[in-house]
Amino acid sequence: MIPIPLGRFAAELGYGMLAANAPERHPWLYRQRSLLATGLTLPDSLGRPVVTGAPLLGIHDMVNRRTAADAPFNSGEAITTEQAVCAHAAGSAYASHAESTRGTVAPGRLADLVILSDDPTAVSPASISGISVLATFTGGECRFGRVGRLAGG
Repeated sequence: MIPIPLGRFAAELGYGMLAANAPERHPWLYRQRSLLATGLTLPDSLGRPVVTGAPLLGIHDMVNRRTAADAPFNSGEAITTEQAVCAHAAGSAYASHAESTRGTVAPGRLADLVILSDDPTAVSPASISGISVLATFTGGECRFGRVGRLAGG
């Protein structure tokens, strides 16, 4: 079983979910931390086209667990930035059965990666959504940004 908790739904749809569910059910909404605690691999999903599907927003929402109106959304299920980055990269590769070729930076893996303006694990959790994408690479080729070809790509 591979659960997909859709971190973006907390921010964009969270207010409506909280209003539609009795308060005693709120701790069951879009669980993340408790899934990790059972040993399950947690992937991230962009949630497109239902919500804005930007990876850094997804990571931000998995960590911060706030609605668009800045109200807490099941904050007991928040995870660390490191766990959210891992969910987005390695967890999503696992969910698509591509963990042997994607999801981590290692020799022999596909050279799909992103260069960011800041380290998401080094900024305040509230700042994650403001990080800029400087370049993206797929198959070793720069597809966005002004960075040359990856060595060996």
